[in-house]
Amino acid sequence: MYRQVSVWTLLLTVVLRQTAGDIPVDEAEHEQLLTVVPCIRRLCEKYFRSERAMKGSLAIINIKPDASTFQQHILRSFNEDPRHEMGVMVKDASRPHLNASHVTEKAKNYLMLIADSSALAAPIRQLRRLPTWNPLAQVVVVFTAELTPLVFEIEVRNVLQELFDHSVLNVNVMVQRYNTSVLEVWTWFPYESGSCADNIERLRLVDECEYAFQEPDPERNVRAAWVYRERHYFSDYGPKIPKYYHYCPLKVSTSIWEPFVVGNASHIEKGLEVLMLDVITARMRLVPVFSVIDGSLTTARITADNQTGLYADVLQRRTDLMIGGLHENPISRKLLSATIPYFQDDLTWCVPTARHAPKWLNVFIIFNVWTWLIAIGIIFAAAGLLFRFNYVEGLYRVNYTWMLLQSLAFSLSVYAHYWPRRVSIRLFLIGYMFYGLHWNAAYHSFLISVLTRPRYEPQIATVQQAIEAGFGFAGAENTLGHFDKPDGVSRHIAAHYAVCRNLDECLGRLRRERTVAIAMSRAHSSNSRAIGEAELYCFSKAENIYTYSVSMLAKKDFHLLPKINELIRRISESGLLGKWQKESEKIRIDHDEDEGAGGDEGGGSGGDGEKSGEGQTILRLDHIEGAFLLGAAGLLLALAAFIGELLYYRAKRRYRWRDNLADRHITCVNVAILKGK
Repeated sequence: MYRQVSVWTLLLTVVLRQTAGDIPVDEAEHEQLLTVVPCIRRLCEKYFRSERAMKGSLAIINIKPDASTFQQHILRSFNEDPRHEMGVMVKDASRPHLNASHVTEKAKNYLMLIADSSALAAPIRQLRRLPTWNPLAQVVVVFTAELTPLVFEIEVRNVLQELFDHSVLNVNVMVQRYNTSVLEVWTWFPYESGSCADNIERLRLVDECEYAFQEPDPERNVRAAWVYRERHYFSDYGPKIPKYYHYCPLKVSTSIWEPFVVGNASHIEKGLEVLMLDVITARMRLVPVFSVIDGSLTTARITADNQTGLYADVLQRRTDLMIGGLHENPISRKLLSATIPYFQDDLTWCVPTARHAPKWLNVFIIFNVWTWLIAIGIIFAAAGLLFRFNYVEGLYRVNYTWMLLQSLAFSLSVYAHYWPRRVSIRLFLIGYMFYGLHWNAAYHSFLISVLTRPRYEPQIATVQQAIEAGFGFAGAENTLGHFDKPDGVSRHIAAHYAVCRNLDECLGRLRRERTVAIAMSRAHSSNSRAIGEAELYCFSKAENIYTYSVSMLAKKDFHLLPKINELIRRISESGLLGKWQKESEKIRIDHDEDEGAGGDEGGGSGGDGEKSGEGQTILRLDHIEGAFLLGAAGLLLALAAFIGELLYYRAKRRYRWRDNLADRHITCVNVAILKGK
């Protein structure tokens, strides 16, 4: 079906419209139209020649079975070229193209044969669906009918404009001069005389060609032959897409999204992507012009709406690029083109940091519960032994409570008023004293570290923990689609999800609310000015909602995209991205320091502990409030015991109770029996 003998890439697309204008009716006009076929092939060789063309490239010509004689002659002129520099495959443009996903090489050249400008939409639509589509390729458009001077410029402009709307700028239009056999080539230069590829201003005639019969001239020894008569119009316009762009504006839409873009609606300060664009535009001699996108658009559900959607500015060609920590999604892949990625970010959950643990427990948390129970048990057991020792020796007339206090004193390594006579008891007390020394030393050493280091409650660090703790969930509307899954966790999140119109304001809620998780970019959460980095905790990468590559989004098939990608690749390899990221983060640090200085002037310090000029921690009352609470509890118990003893003493005198509890009980029973009689 095809013969492949090419040494460069040529992709030919012929679209036929079977109207009266496709096949000339007049025979003389028909013959005249065929005379430009050699010029078409000759000029295509000029425009399509590429020093870097690869062997094995393929020329695809889409021709209907009932193609006109003129179109068949063009096909034959390429297919039967004696030098065989073009491979040809014949297809039908009116039928859907088969799956060509296996084709990886981008087309270098296109040839489109049309009757008028209205026939151009069909081949463009077909070519854009192919994986070989390349808007930077050389494009030649040939009109298959002569154009009268009245419609000539209109048709040529329409062709150039429609291709320009699809970001195709390397275009040459071939038109047969009316009532002649001369083939003219017209084009436009997007950056001519300070233009910035924003509209088609002037048409330029660049080539003329006529394939004419040369009469014999015996006097000059000239034989009869068909010869080319060509005229080339050279100018200083340069290539269609030059290397430098005489400081044309590069229009950029962005949202304020640290650390990628730092600033406000009226002024862009810095940012990772802003600094990157500064370098790119300086190298290409462009001037970046920023416009800030409404923050509500960046959080709304992403749609293909080209009027009010997120991508409206680019789709309506008000801007060329979009930045602001963006990434591709199924909709953007259809509507826009993207640069190569240069940063990886995560969509994760951010929650409030764990609060400080209650300070009244400071004096108790040094040891765990079992250690405390063993220590207290030792005190009571030792008190029992001391009470028994004292009973055997008969030295002091004391009760168990007094000996309990003596045991507590020994365990705390303080003076205790007890001096036994027996050596065995003294040896026991010596051992108990060493125990008290070690216990006291361990307690006080750990107590200092506990008092001078802040403690925190357990940190919520997983989605499951957040659900169990009754957390609510919030984030952008376009994030909600990630939870459209059948599992229980996704359903729970979707049912308790609140949409945030402004993500920075939503992030600020973490200062006030303790039971809310915000779906947020990890890079932005650690650089946002809405909240301090120490005030929020973002889940680990294992708990990410989504991991994505950040890139710039551009107009579909943007003609400057290859040059921008080349510079991004160089910037990434140079290590400048890491440097710019630190500079973007420093803006937030400086901002926080300024705010902190303003707060200090107000005379407030809300830290966990005050620091002296030498870095020493000055303990406040709340650091040891547990000890005071324990003392207060002891005093209350003592007061309650005193009141109880006082009431008991008065009741004893009034009712003449005996000292022995059993005798008193028997007396009460006898009195009751007597009263009953």
